[in-house]
Amino acid sequence: MGGQRLSGGDETLPYTERFNDLYTETKVVAERFVLSQNGVDGLLTCSIRPSGIWGRGDQTMFRKVFESMLAGHVKVHVGGKNVKLDNSHVHNLIHGFILAAEHLVPGGTAPGQAYFINDGEPINMFEFSRPVVEACGQPWPKLRVPGRLVWFVMTAWQWFHFRFGLPKPLLEPLAVERLYLDNYFSIAKAQRDLGYQPLFSTERAMAQCLPYYVDLFHQMKGAVAQPVLA
Repeated sequence: MGGQRLSGGDETLPYTERFNDLYTETKVVAERFVLSQNGVDGLLTCSIRPSGIWGRGDQTMFRKVFESMLAGHVKVHVGGKNVKLDNSHVHNLIHGFILAAEHLVPGGTAPGQAYFINDGEPINMFEFSRPVVEACGQPWPKLRVPGRLVWFVMTAWQWFHFRFGLPKPLLEPLAVERLYLDNYFSIAKAQRDLGYQPLFSTERAMAQCLPYYVDLFHQMKGAVAQPVLA
């Protein structure tokens, strides 16, 4: 999914045909193949669709945030304050996987199905990140810029990057879209078919994760500050 405003989207939505990156395109190809094999030679398959995965051990979501912070790129808010997306805390996601496996049996509800598994609490990405940024002792940006403007600049920058070898843009256009377009999905189907209910609220999970994220930030900060020996 992507490239459009999605508020509470569900599994009846068609696959996107607008591929701005290989990641999205390979996700679509992979899921179509997996689901097409359901029932072939007795094989049972289903697909789990998480949103941004976070929690203790995370080396992707907040690592990218920290990289931007340490490079001095986190200066402004992008997009409106009411724009929301959803995330998948790792314990909620694994809970969803276990439930799907339990229902992936002959006559079960899961075979051949796709399910959105997330925290069920859409939130603005900047507000989601704020407790982590502030716990790391970093200033919180106050200036807000229009998301569409940032998207246009990054799209043009990306074109010049590929065409003329300029440095990569600070943000990929797809990442900008997630900051200024609603992009969150309903877990109603997983609740109905699998009995899924998030085990951790965002607030509870964040309280447990903060020490890990603060430690990760200081590790990265120390690595940046460490002099390189010739």
